[in-house]
Amino acid sequence: MSEEKADLLSSPYGEVAYETFRELDRAFVDKSSVIKKLDDKKTPRYPVLLRPRRFGKSTFIRMLKCFYDISFKDKYDEIFSGKDIYKENLPSHNTYHVINFDFSKVSAQSSAAMLNSFFSAVANGIDNFKRRYPDFAFDYQNLDKSDSVTLFNNFASAYSDYAKANLSSEDSANQKHGRLYVMIDEYDNFANQILSKDVDLFRSITGDSGFLKEFYAAIKAAAADSDCIAKTFITGVSSVSLDSLTSGFNISRNVTSRACFNEYAGFTEAELAKLIPQLVDVKQMGISADDVIARMKPVYDGYCFSQEAKQTVFNSSMCLYYLDEMQLKGRFLPPENCMGPASDHDGSKLQQLFENSEDGLADEIIETYLGGDRFLVKELAENINLNKNTKYSRVQLLSMLYYLGYLTIDTNPAPNDKLPLKIPNLFMSKLFAQCTADLRLKPSKVFTDSVLDISALQNLNDDIAPFAASCTEFLGGIFTNQVLTHMSEMALNLTLYTKLDSMRGVAVEMQKSLRVVGDGEKFADLVITVNEDKNNECAYLIELKYAAKTDASESRIQSLIKEASDQVLKYKSALEFRNRQVKAYSMVFAGSNCVHCQLQNQQSFPQHL
Repeated sequence: MSEEKADLLSSPYGEVAYETFRELDRAFVDKSSVIKKLDDKKTPRYPVLLRPRRFGKSTFIRMLKCFYDISFKDKYDEIFSGKDIYKENLPSHNTYHVINFDFSKVSAQSSAAMLNSFFSAVANGIDNFKRRYPDFAFDYQNLDKSDSVTLFNNFASAYSDYAKANLSSEDSANQKHGRLYVMIDEYDNFANQILSKDVDLFRSITGDSGFLKEFYAAIKAAAADSDCIAKTFITGVSSVSLDSLTSGFNISRNVTSRACFNEYAGFTEAELAKLIPQLVDVKQMGISADDVIARMKPVYDGYCFSQEAKQTVFNSSMCLYYLDEMQLKGRFLPPENCMGPASDHDGSKLQQLFENSEDGLADEIIETYLGGDRFLVKELAENINLNKNTKYSRVQLLSMLYYLGYLTIDTNPAPNDKLPLKIPNLFMSKLFAQCTADLRLKPSKVFTDSVLDISALQNLNDDIAPFAASCTEFLGGIFTNQVLTHMSEMALNLTLYTKLDSMRGVAVEMQKSLRVVGDGEKFADLVITVNEDKNNECAYLIELKYAAKTDASESRIQSLIKEASDQVLKYKSALEFRNRQVKAYSMVFAGSNCVHCQLQNQQSFPQHL
């Protein structure tokens, strides 16, 4: 380790004020090259770019505002010099009046709260516009504070008059479609919350005479006015809200899957290689940026949004939080323990998806997901209109899981020109598993009434046969009663983890990241810690293997035993277990029956329980 400390920059985690990054010495990843692609004549004037939560969409919107808005013209050199877009010298920079609306804080608590807070969000955008353009006169104080449609219509009318009065004849000739650029961030945030709680309310606001449909219809009408809206740019998570508006805003074009926008949000490995040394003193820690990326990759990477894309991206918010924690604590940290307070996803969205899907579809999706298999579709759903369809079809449900980040495009091709979707990374896999546990396992009486015998673990016994026998009884009840309809290794792991996690006296981790010297990063199925933080603390390291009863031949079982035994011995040597008391076990299940439980390097217990 180096004794010299690096001069590090501040983290931009949680901040979107792009124009202040240099002033405040914030580290940043330069995404400005995407602006050239947006300016391309082949790109629609009303694009929609979707990404899962916490991907840096708001920062990107702020960058666009700084680039396009006339009021930032005097700061153009200060903000963009040295960045990729600066050398392009695009004539479009700082030539628009930009108004931006942020709908991330619109309330979904009640219909009245939603209408009032949506009005406030629109009013905030207008107020910000008025502060940047003091000569723009517009007073909305006498309007109904729940009528955002009239508010926007009045603003658009006032802007048209303003544009006619202020643009020179030369500018007017060159700008055939007006000079107002409307940017909307998190357009569907509140609508998705409503959708997860009240489908009928969602349909009422997006259907005929619904206020949301009328609001976007007003933007559409203003776009048809040559003196008003020239362009729009919209970000959000899923297409379902715009799809459900039908003719309300049918001028928009979802460009999410175009290869040129694959990396518009999120970080590539090359971008992280530049960012990490700005935020983490890697030399002082005795590591390299590549070492850090290798640890982050299985947890945060894997997202791909176009079949033609050549690389995947990391979730930017998770990366920044992790690097921020490493900077603060000055040491190498396990990334799976640094997800950030805002990284958790609302399980109610999954519940809504499953409850409103075609019969039997949720079980099929859960089975495939927990089995780690990929999904094949002809293409993503182009129209998810909940005002026309009462139930999600298979392709619509998988498309929604893709938009939410639970699935992503697999860069490995599929047969017959199908589009392959897969789980992007460890975090999303564990999150889906946790949501499945919350929705399927925990509400079940069979789950809550069953007991696992952990007495042998609490007494630090080597013989944990009673625990193995209780696992057989517990799993038999779970699957006999179809709490989960299909068994897989992941389903087995998830079920035992969820039950152990609900019990007092033990601390349990699933898919725990371990650093094995000479073998890189590995993931242990279960680590059960007893007497935590006491002198006699002990970790029970368990590697689980599963075979279906129809595949449980003697040769198959022996093969799984060897595989589990080899793996668990390797995991036991991990750096995380140095100077700790660890007991390592291989456990093999045939169906719900534990047929092998053995402490490695010591005497075997009964192997067919």
